[in-house]
Amino acid sequence: MPNVRNWTPDEKYKLLIFAPSKTGKSFGAGTFPRPNFMDFDKGIAVFRNPEFVAKYGVRSIEYEQFTEKNRNSRGIVTNHNAFDDACRYFDSWMKPGNRDQFDTWVIDSGTTLSEFAMNKAIVLLGGKQLAMASKTHDQAINTGLVYPKQQDYGSERSMVEQFVDMVKDTDKHVVLICHEKVLTDDSGTVVGRVPLLTGKGVEAVCVKFDEIYYLKTKKQGTERVRFLMTHTEGITKVGTRYGIPDGTAWEWDELDKVRRGIHAAQKAATPK
Repeated sequence: MPNVRNWTPDEKYKLLIFAPSKTGKSFGAGTFPRPNFMDFDKGIAVFRNPEFVAKYGVRSIEYEQFTEKNRNSRGIVTNHNAFDDACRYFDSWMKPGNRDQFDTWVIDSGTTLSEFAMNKAIVLLGGKQLAMASKTHDQAINTGLVYPKQQDYGSERSMVEQFVDMVKDTDKHVVLICHEKVLTDDSGTVVGRVPLLTGKGVEAVCVKFDEIYYLKTKKQGTERVRFLMTHTEGITKVGTRYGIPDGTAWEWDELDKVRRGIHAAQKAATPK
């Protein structure tokens, strides 16, 4: 029978990290072992930033950038491709001969992945290719404004959840990056900070991860320090089943050292 005394953490780290834009989420993810970036936000240039290069060198980082290629003069997607392109990229790298060339999947970001999933949903539903048709796409083409309907959100969430499962179930480290959504009450008081995903997708995706971190930064001398918030103060949706302490540096070497140290201490204290 399983006993928690014999439990050991998965060798592969699976985490979700969120924060406002330009705070260094990608910066830290780029320090993970042999990363492969699915770059939905076109942020790969950060790894040639002098700050990153000075600290970590010019690292070997595989990547592909995804964007919608077919838009009309109003900016409305006329035929989706980005979500499917990402699925094909994943499949190509998981083939024998390719899968051993990297150790970490990075989805950057889950927020923009959700947008591309929505584009696919409204195009398919608008074309009546799924059971519950929606007129969102027709209205968007005619007006230039996208007002997604309930059917669109349901399809988008399903696709995002399946994509995250597909990546998370590999034998790789996984970093899912998201932007931040700030929740306020009627008086404007902040009542929550959560990953920027659609509707119920926040809960559905977050429940898949043992480790959910919020990235914070501060100036320390001339250096910008990036560190993790891992325990909630009641507002920010974070948590750590491994027990990673608040203030841990957002970089692979430190995060891995802390996690292994926690487990080693527990193992030493476990009765034989």
